[in-house]
Amino acid sequence: MPRDARPVFDEDLDCIVGYQRSFGGCYHLYDLNGDMTAIWEGLRDTVPVEKRDPMLVVGGLWAANVRGLTALALPGIGSAMAPTTLALLRKRFSGLAATPLLFTATAHTTMNDAHRFVPVHILRLAMRHGDRIQPPPDVPGAARYLARMAIRRRSCMLDVVTTHGNATIVQFEYWPYADTLPAA
Repeated sequence: MPRDARPVFDEDLDCIVGYQRSFGGCYHLYDLNGDMTAIWEGLRDTVPVEKRDPMLVVGGLWAANVRGLTALALPGIGSAMAPTTLALLRKRFSGLAATPLLFTATAHTTMNDAHRFVPVHILRLAMRHGDRIQPPPDVPGAARYLARMAIRRRSCMLDVVTTHGNATIVQFEYWPYADTLPAA
């Protein structure tokens, strides 16, 4: 993913569904996997990168170039995106949930805790793009992944343990990125 890509927040789905980059008068749209979804020509950005709103917002009542706060109180600007392009991006987002994902009782309890909850698509992305590390010895046939993520612009590490070929989440947790790894 290019470093200057900005997140695309879908107000209707209440989550980030992709990333957009503007370069040389062209707009490049990426899905959550970092695959290019669309490219189109537009007006050059006249606002310096450091002064732009951190995210582009689509859906809901947002319109192109409308500035405001999302429901999560994050500043954003409405993105001018064709309805077919947005539909394609949403389709790729929903494709992350194509296969069922099961949770053990421990993981389910964690999901029900509002302070430790992680959206399912983030767990899936961690399994797909995270670093595979040594699984806990007490869980036979397990796989373990570490992935970076951001929670309200705060860098965190996500630790996910799965079994049955990544079909079952055994446990997961996250902590601020600067902290040391928790004991396994």
